Amino acid sequence: MRLQSSLAAAAAASTALFELAQAHCYIYSVYVNGVDSGTFNGIRTPAYNGPPPYGYANSPVKDLDSIDMRCNVLGDHQVPHTIQVVPGDNITMEWHHDARIATDDVIASSHHGPAMVYLSPDPPTENSFVKIWEEGKFAEGEGPRAPGKWATTADIAANSGRMNVRIPKGLKAGFYLIRAEMVGLHEADVSYLDNPIRGAQFYPDCVQIEVLGDGDIELPEGVSFPGAYKWDDPGVVYDVYCSTKTTTTAPCTTTYQIPGPTVWSGAWPDTPSVEVGAMSGVTKATSWNTWIVNSVVTSASGGSTLGTSTYQAQWSTTYHTPTPTA
Repeated sequence: MRLQSSLAAAAAASTALFELAQAHCYIYSVYVNGVDSGTFNGIRTPAYNGPPPYGYANSPVKDLDSIDMRCNVLGDHQVPHTIQVVPGDNITMEWHHDARIATDDVIASSHHGPAMVYLSPDPPTENSFVKIWEEGKFAEGEGPRAPGKWATTADIAANSGRMNVRIPKGLKAGFYLIRAEMVGLHEADVSYLDNPIRGAQFYPDCVQIEVLGDGDIELPEGVSFPGAYKWDDPGVVYDVYCSTKTTTTAPCTTTYQIPGPTVWSGAWPDTPSVEVGAMSGVTKATSWNTWIVNSVVTSASGGSTLGTSTYQAQWSTTYHTPTPTA
């Protein structure tokens, strides 16, 4: 879609933002036991922040008190497709920042940080998110001032954006949300509260699943989003590049504490990688008709603006069957 002059200013502003978005990421597809569910199927893709082709949907969330920490912007909106799984299934979430192609770098090599996966009944309630997988700094770097090896860059990005987790054994049938998350610590040497230009960058993304079978194990009490992470958590404010500096004002912390609770004892202790089959679906989104900037939703059609409205997340307290696409 080509936008007319009425959207030219927005497009120009978005162009500059687009250049800054090249390091960011979200989930493009989900494999179940190596079988691709299809690009964007079952995934609550974050909102775009500008008109095509300049807007992007991979912005980070930095305000720990924002409802967007739950499933990102528009995370409260269901998508038509729900992925069916059974306990024990291997789930591979494929992250990218620009396209589902081999040359995509997934996330910038500078964006070292942890990655986590939570599970919650759909819709979420207070303290319903249970951590079922995490990975942080898993090896020291090679060389005296190397930042170390991290989940986001040395594992997931190095493995074509694939994040692996298993559906807990014996999990009770029902509808759930997988909340997967990557965290960039490249600007986390200072809190977002103290400097909103910097701060840790969180990339949460949620996937709709339906667990089938006769399991009888219910999730225990978990944590809430927002609320699971605190501003003074050592895993939120952390100088990932401290060891690379020639001079520092204080000794570098060599260990890293992943934010949030510990992994649930009912989660699988191992999450092996699974060989995946052929990709299904498009390689990238090329057109969209709505975008959100500072909670203002703009809708367009055929290059003309149809109108604007205000977006405020409204999470349901009961499950509703998603509306199928026309």
